[in-house]
Amino acid sequence: AASGRGSGPARVSATRIVDIAAMPGAEEADERAAELAWRLPTELAPLARIALDYRWSWDPDGAELFRALDPHAWELHARNPVRQLADLTPHLAEMAASHPPTLERIARLQRVLEEDRARPERPIEGLGGPVVFVCAQFGVHPSLPIYSGGLGALAGDILKAASDLALPVVGVGLLYRKGYFQQRVDRTGMQHEYWTQIMPERLPTV
Repeated sequence: AASGRGSGPARVSATRIVDIAAMPGAEEADERAAELAWRLPTELAPLARIALDYRWSWDPDGAELFRALDPHAWELHARNPVRQLADLTPHLAEMAASHPPTLERIARLQRVLEEDRARPERPIEGLGGPVVFVCAQFGVHPSLPIYSGGLGALAGDILKAASDLALPVVGVGLLYRKGYFQQRVDRTGMQHEYWTQIMPERLPTV
C-alpha cells in the first residue's frame, strides 16, 4: 500500500502487508531508519528517516541533497537514497557531517517532512474513510521501478496531489521483484531487453 497522506507514499511493499498490519507505519519506519543510521555520523542520522519517505523526492532540494553526498555513487545506485546512505564511505560521511551548509539543508528538509506528517487529514466530502486507489503501476520515483510509462506516471502524480492536499488516499499496487524490463537498441536497430532484480530491503520504502 502507498499512502497519499502527508507522510508520503512510503508503505509500498505488498510482500510485507502482514508486518505493516501488525505495526504502525511510523514505528516500522523508525526501526528501519535506526538500522540505516547506525553507521552514519550523528549529524547525518536524520537523513535515514528522510530517505524512507518519498516526500523528499518532491522537495526541490531533496534529490540534490542525497546526490551531493557522493554524485558518482548516486547514479550507480539508481538514485536510491537508502543505498546511497548504506554504502556511503566513512570519509565522505565525515566530510558531510562537518560541512555546515549540508547540515542546514538536512535540518530544513527534516523540518519540512515533519510538518507534512503533522498535518491533519482533510476529509473528503461524502466519504467516511480513506479512498483506496488500486493501480498496476505507481510512478513515484525512478528508485522504485514499478512503472513503465504514462499510466504509472499519472498514478504517481495522483498520489502526490493527494499528499499535497493531505487527502486520505491509499494507493494499492504490486511490488515486482524484477520490475518492468529495460531496453536498449543496438546499432542495427534491434531491441534488447533485460531485467533488474529488485531487493525490497534496499528500497526507500517500509
